[in-house]
Amino acid sequence: MSLTARVSCSMLSCFGEEGPPSLEYIQAKDLFPPKELVKEEENLQVPFAVLQGEGVEFLGRAADALIAISNYRLHIKFKDSVINVPLRMIDSVESRDMFQLHIACKDSKVVR
Repeated sequence: MSLTARVSCSMLSCFGEEGPPSLEYIQAKDLFPPKELVKEEENLQVPFAVLQGEGVEFLGRAADALIAISNYRLHIKFKDSVINVPLRMIDSVESRDMFQLHIACKDSKVVR
């Protein structure tokens, strides 16, 4: 009997037929389950194609825009334009007046 056959036989007797527990069998979806989507209105739809591993967490409506927040980005869709900011690029967020949001990004861009 070869050494590999003896090692695999001893592993089977210790751990059963499945072998030892291993991290290679754990998937990211098990470690980080997606959060439940919170919608302001039931008829709202996600306005962009979701990336692999991305999960939309909030959908809401502003006066003239649709706002979506995922675990990756802040997406604001107006009638004629789109603002798409990765969350890790956001440096600070301020609420100015009652209807204005001021987002400063790490690459010196400012979104109002």
